[in-house]
Amino acid sequence: MSQFATNAIMINSIVYNLTDLEQYIWKKLVNGAIKKKNGCRTMSVATVSKTHHCSMRTVVNRKADELQKKIFFHTDVRSRKFADLQNDSAVALLFYDTRQNMQIAIKATAKIHSNNELAQNRWKATSLKARLAYMTVDAPNTKSDVPTQGYADQYRLNIPTAFDSDLFIKNFAVIECQAETIEFLWLHYSGNIKANFKYKNGVLASSYWAIP
Repeated sequence: MSQFATNAIMINSIVYNLTDLEQYIWKKLVNGAIKKKNGCRTMSVATVSKTHHCSMRTVVNRKADELQKKIFFHTDVRSRKFADLQNDSAVALLFYDTRQNMQIAIKATAKIHSNNELAQNRWKATSLKARLAYMTVDAPNTKSDVPTQGYADQYRLNIPTAFDSDLFIKNFAVIECQAETIEFLWLHYSGNIKANFKYKNGVLASSYWAIP
């Protein structure tokens, strides 16, 4: 990043104006959902409770839709974040690529998919081992007197069958996040760079460089 083009920056010897940079950001998000070792594979998700307390947790980026500007993740309908999103659809997503020192902060509106076609299709695409997260006897964060994984003892050594796991699909939900803003921050030894992007109904409405 030693050289700047007019109204542009250089990343890995490639020049990006704001339009190019926005496309670059979404390509990173799309790849994060596909490649397990990608820097955008996981994200922090922030929600607000009925008592106006903020909570954050790390979830897996399950899908990024560059055309519609949406991010998807999975959750348990018994979890606190599900209850938060039922009460307030505002959600914040935070990605950080440690290899490239790039932060992508997204403000979005969440839509819950539970017991519908999208949730069913995503459940079918989920591995039997991953389904264990939704097969706990009690709800996530329930107090326990001992360290526990939460599900029945029979699944501690044996992966559940499709039949067994399908009994727990009722606990599974997909959260669709419609991006409203993106704040991109690149932490670089020669100087940090920031750019902001705003969306309206899934379409880029404005973009601008900002002071880091």
